[in-house]
Amino acid sequence: MEVFHFYDFIILTVFILLVALSLNEIVLGQLEIDLGNHMVIEHMLFFSIGALSVFVAERILRFMISIERKSLSRTKSGVLHPPSRATMTAIQYWKAILRRIFRLNTHPWSWIVIVGLLIFIWHIPQIFDYASTHENVHVMQHLSFIMAGAGVFITIRLLGESFNLVLIFSLIGMMGFSGLILVISDSQIYQVYSISSHHNAGIYMIISFVILLLVIMPAYLIRRTMYHINTSTSGGNT
Repeated sequence: MEVFHFYDFIILTVFILLVALSLNEIVLGQLEIDLGNHMVIEHMLFFSIGALSVFVAERILRFMISIERKSLSRTKSGVLHPPSRATMTAIQYWKAILRRIFRLNTHPWSWIVIVGLLIFIWHIPQIFDYASTHENVHVMQHLSFIMAGAGVFITIRLLGESFNLVLIFSLIGMMGFSGLILVISDSQIYQVYSISSHHNAGIYMIISFVILLLVIMPAYLIRRTMYHINTSTSGGNT
């Protein structure tokens, strides 16, 4: 049985590329010159890394377990030696780490609270300004956004369709409201950025608002509607 499929390799490649970008100081430095690039593009980069990290972690675990099973089955048939102690230890540690992380899955709404707090706290103007001017705190901010992305991804899978709709509507409202405030603002909400930079961030958010409202939401609703129609049709035919 194949452990990795073509789709998995695509996701893994994208994940590696995003991580490489996130570690490139030149790229991050260019993004952080403007508030719009910093708040929308860079933060989306770290959210995406967080979401994909869950997928990659699961695939790595599946791959390690597959190696373990194949080694044990071949050992029983006398073909190969059993897996090394180092391999077994690595698998057990990886299982323990993921088990602790995913323990919150029994309380999916806890992920929502964690993600909401992380996003809210790091966007408080005073904290955002401090993180922008202190490298160690800025790294903590990036790690928090990676955790937030992972939390959203896990919550989407746990709560399903209802949460997806709430998430889309929440993003639409947040992007539209925040974008409007930044566009019409005549004062520096974030002191480390100029007024024109605030306006750019507002424009980015309004563009995101339009895409979510006119593209993402209709596409999701159409897809889910077709799924339910096909499901009901299949059920009626059986």
